Amino acid sequence: MPPFGAEVHGGAICAIVSAPAYSSERLFGLAVFDEERRAFQVCEYTEDTHASRSEALLLQLMPRTLVATVSDAEDLKRLGRVAESCGVAQEEAKAESTKQVDLEQDLKRLLEDAAECGLGRHLGEQSKKQGMRALAVLIGHFSLLNEPSYIGSCTLGLYPLRSFLYLDKAAFAALNVLPRPEESLRSNTSLLGFLNRCRSPIGQRKLRQWLTQPLTSAEEISERHDIVEAFCSAEGLLRQIEAHMRRVPDLERLAARFQRIPTASKVQKANLEDLVVVYQCVLEADKMLAALRTYEGVHSEVAARIVTKKVEACVADLRNFRALVEQIVDLEQAEQRVYCIARAFDPSLTELAKKRDSVVREMEVIRTSVESAIKLTVRGNEKPISLTDCQDGRGLRVTKKHQQAVQHFKGKPQVKVLAIKKMEMIFTTPELEKLNKFFREAAAAYDVQSAQLVNKALSVAATYASVMERLGEALGALDVLASFARVVLSAPCGFVRAKLDTEGKRFEIESAAHILVVANSDKSFVANNLSMNKDTSRLHLITGPNMGGKSTYIRSVALIVLLNQIGCFVPCNRAVLPVFDAVMCRVGASDMQLRGISTFMAEMLEASCILNTATERTLVIVDELGRGTSTSDGFGIAWAIARHLVEKSKCFSLFATHFHELAALEEAVPGVRNRHATAAVDAASGQLTFLYSLADGPADQSYGAHVAELAGFPTHVVAAARQKAAELEASGGSSAPLERAAKRARTEGEGVAASDDEDPLDYLMAAPSAAAFAERAVQSLPKLRSFLAASAGALA
Repeated sequence: MPPFGAEVHGGAICAIVSAPAYSSERLFGLAVFDEERRAFQVCEYTEDTHASRSEALLLQLMPRTLVATVSDAEDLKRLGRVAESCGVAQEEAKAESTKQVDLEQDLKRLLEDAAECGLGRHLGEQSKKQGMRALAVLIGHFSLLNEPSYIGSCTLGLYPLRSFLYLDKAAFAALNVLPRPEESLRSNTSLLGFLNRCRSPIGQRKLRQWLTQPLTSAEEISERHDIVEAFCSAEGLLRQIEAHMRRVPDLERLAARFQRIPTASKVQKANLEDLVVVYQCVLEADKMLAALRTYEGVHSEVAARIVTKKVEACVADLRNFRALVEQIVDLEQAEQRVYCIARAFDPSLTELAKKRDSVVREMEVIRTSVESAIKLTVRGNEKPISLTDCQDGRGLRVTKKHQQAVQHFKGKPQVKVLAIKKMEMIFTTPELEKLNKFFREAAAAYDVQSAQLVNKALSVAATYASVMERLGEALGALDVLASFARVVLSAPCGFVRAKLDTEGKRFEIESAAHILVVANSDKSFVANNLSMNKDTSRLHLITGPNMGGKSTYIRSVALIVLLNQIGCFVPCNRAVLPVFDAVMCRVGASDMQLRGISTFMAEMLEASCILNTATERTLVIVDELGRGTSTSDGFGIAWAIARHLVEKSKCFSLFATHFHELAALEEAVPGVRNRHATAAVDAASGQLTFLYSLADGPADQSYGAHVAELAGFPTHVVAAARQKAAELEASGGSSAPLERAAKRARTEGEGVAASDDEDPLDYLMAAPSAAAFAERAVQSLPKLRSFLAASAGALA
């Protein structure tokens, strides 16, 4: 996975520690620090042997750097591999710096609320002992106390582990959540790019955060849905919000610059231009408020509570900030991108400006006289000679076409060349040189007085840094919700609001579409339905030909779940969705092959992680498991995993497989339903046509030779393959182990083979299903023949 892009994330740093080696628990602690928001968060979690929880946290947090202190060497290696695969730089913890940390005293210096009551407000955080250990490592390793702007301005809270959907890296890759390094942030090849209709940098960053931190609260998801629905029903309001959002700057980073002003920090601080930019943003926010207040639709109460009142409070708190800027800054000059203090604000500044401008007027007289003396050829009202800034103050400038005329001028005034550049020449005269001395003195005096006023204004503006952060948070969320609404209104297929099933019993989708496939293809998309019930059909076994649409189908379902839980509408005609706590995928392992891990081992590692982590509220996506080993072993592993998911984990699962014999699981275990991707073979030509629609029941054949033919295999190779397959099928060769495994699996729990003294007819008639009847008939055939022969003899 590529490193997280700075353009959509400000960069956080984090630390992970494990419990001491003598501890029996695999308890890990995490601390993260957002440098721009100056926010610490800590948490504890139980880690498995695959570091899957750490992986999910790194994907949620998108840190720039990770430092780890883990007691077990294998865990440390595993964590390093996870960090590398997630695009996070890892550093080795500095033992000496960590020892110097007095966590309680350091936090009292760093936290904004610790001066009055110490750490009394953070008892919950202090109870997470491993999280606090990680916090000590974080503070010591990155020397956070050495940055003056952090002192007395940081916050501390718990990281809400259970508030976000768990997504493993396999899910990120399978669903194309984030763009690859070579892709644009607005490219339809990733989910982020497809959804990114944001107009502001804070909106883009918020969108990426929401994609990596989907919600698990039905109430919060529903509130986001309400706002999206409100914008969709009032497109005029949506267009107004989008227009104003284009003029919203990166408020979070600007707020961080203002916060550094009263400190001795060497990191970039705000300037007069930043002051004007924030002022203009406040004006746009005020216009957005006016537009939002006009909405009177069905969701007006939610819109007011979630959006309008938050922006309203920030604008009200910045009222004095607006007055400050309007009084101090020359806003007319600011429109020309010249940022300076208004002359009317300070009488002494006005006098100094008059002196400076008087010198400038005298320079303009000299420019006119030089222009008249040299007599350059011009067109219309063109000024061939102009005043320009140079190293000595002000100089005279001509373009390349007049350079020779000026250089060869021998009259008065005397010309002195200062610089010759590619497209221009700068020169001066003795009279202009004399004026430059007065100009520098006047300009320096003006700049000193102006700088003092600017510093005072910026110092006052710095007190509003926290309000700027709040406004950035509110506008960023508004921008994302408006982006969702724009996607719904302009998408190439229909989007609907999903109904949430808080009990988690029903999982239904009508005409589900894979939105990234639709957005990147000119061909029509075959939408499919999903109907799952927690009690009767929580695991769907999907068989069918390769390239038949199985993978696209199960990914489309997972994408719909993800879109729903970030608060967006979903691409289908109707949906009833549970609120999941995790989406886990077993779909591919190309990145692991680069690290020397075989495809089969990668499958087993991911499957093991799913089996050990999945809960009843998890959605599991499995695509073609068991390919890298023998047929019987692969089938046995796939059978065991599917059975565990349906009987033990009891989670909703979509299990695409090339093992058609796995369809027998439907009869062996309650809660399994067979489905298959359909295809048609022309009887005359033998040509295979993929229909891409799913139907109930298992597939009747694999179509492997047909797919080989489509791939361009030589005709004689395809013919040989079909002949050999027919021979093996007739003799039971290659399929015999699989058939035996399927029979053992199907009859498991349905009884054992008839004992020597058991009546074979009674055993046959006791079969619980038609399939079991057929299997028992085959198993008992010798005994049945003997039984029938004996019966015939007795009758004779």
